Amino acid sequence: MSNPAETFDAGLLQLSTSIHLELETGAREKMLQFVALLQKWNRVYNLTAVREARAMVQRHLLDSLVLCAWLPPESCEGRVSADLIDVGSGAGLPVLPLALARPDLTFISIESNGKKTRFQQQVLVELGIKNVRILNQRVEDVAAQNEVSASIVTSRAFSAPHDFLRIASSLCATDARALIMLGHVERLETPLPEPFHLEELVPVDIPGNSAARHVAVCRCKQV
Repeated sequence: MSNPAETFDAGLLQLSTSIHLELETGAREKMLQFVALLQKWNRVYNLTAVREARAMVQRHLLDSLVLCAWLPPESCEGRVSADLIDVGSGAGLPVLPLALARPDLTFISIESNGKKTRFQQQVLVELGIKNVRILNQRVEDVAAQNEVSASIVTSRAFSAPHDFLRIASSLCATDARALIMLGHVERLETPLPEPFHLEELVPVDIPGNSAARHVAVCRCKQV
């Protein structure tokens, strides 16, 4: 495949066999614009080690969209601060692709690195994304304030799974789930820290990426 758009279209087709994903009009183009912005800003701000646009589609965009399988069918707005909180979101992954895929849901991005949150803010402006709130803070500080909660809390590359879960517990609404994106399953030690239990550990196939990928779905038992 010669360009990012073809790579993305082929990847979406492959993903559709495992997850239900119907993009609204214009979402595909905005996702490709996101990749173009990421490549542009990356030359100066070093946001990711991935440099080439086609690889960004495979290793960042499609990898993020896999989590659509666990997003709620409708918004929980009014009962939580956001439908999903992304911890240590970096350059906005997976939160920005998820927000583009599901404009009916609300999202919070937590990232302490200023240059990365400035990039995210620019993406919101240029792509007209209205359903993401960005917090340029340490997640430990956000959790300690106990002012935000979500029905889903996720991490793509924030820290070791147990460290993430200990922080995520303060961000979880009642009966929430924490989604951890893993490479090899050996990274997930059991038992999980309270108040979590492992609901499922799912292997996922990322189009164009042969590396092992799994999603650990951890249910928060607190009331």
